[in-house]
Amino acid sequence: MLYYPQLTTGTISQYPVGRVTNMRTFLNQLPDGSTLRMADTGAQTVQWQLTYASLTDAEAASLQALFDASLGRLNTFTFLDPTDNLLMWSEDWTQPVWTADPMLQVTLGIQDPFGGTNALQLTNTGQADQRIVQVTGGPSWYQYAYSVYLRSGAYCPAQLVISADGLDSLTEVSVPATWTRVVASACLSIQSDGISFGVQLPPGGTVEACGAQVEAQSAPGPYKKTIDLGGVYSETRFNADLLPWTTTAPDQNKCQISLISNLT
Repeated sequence: MLYYPQLTTGTISQYPVGRVTNMRTFLNQLPDGSTLRMADTGAQTVQWQLTYASLTDAEAASLQALFDASLGRLNTFTFLDPTDNLLMWSEDWTQPVWTADPMLQVTLGIQDPFGGTNALQLTNTGQADQRIVQVTGGPSWYQYAYSVYLRSGAYCPAQLVISADGLDSLTEVSVPATWTRVVASACLSIQSDGISFGVQLPPGGTVEACGAQVEAQSAPGPYKKTIDLGGVYSETRFNADLLPWTTTAPDQNKCQISLISNLT
């Protein structure tokens, strides 16, 4: 499987990043003069304009290698949107994209850190550690920052889980009594298509959680709420017939890259 490469800094892009979402609506005018409108979901696309400067020869070669492997515009690859949250349903962990162990109870409708009631309560009713995770379509060996807001009325040593093919990176956090954004950063030493992120609780543990976010970088950015669409685009293409490289100095390269994907 082809993936858009990370730079040696552990990021996908440099600033500035341009992102445009395109949508189309069908309009049908009836004989009585009334009209019907319907979204054309097949025509919805998202485009990115990525501007790079001071790339090393190795970084430029990795981008050119993807372009060559994709045969330019012809074939697709997976792109991790640097402007978005890679998780879906960041506040509703009862959705099917989240998988909870059988003895982990998930309760919605808890007051959240943003003034609403979109947080949830996690309670481990079993006698062993229990976790809830979401699998994303990103490569396991990339650098990721995983963040989530947590709080608990009693001491609970929760663990943030980053996992792929049985290899776990567990970051233990002492959950405070007030809403706090906790962060785990990891780069797993395993080659796997897909990586999971979640929370693990010890027996009897209870925490409140909200605002899970994953980004393909070493530190978290501002929180971005998601519902049924996250920032993993598995059918992305180059939107140009060549990559216009300019070498400005030894081991220093710049380029502008245009990408396009269906908005699904």
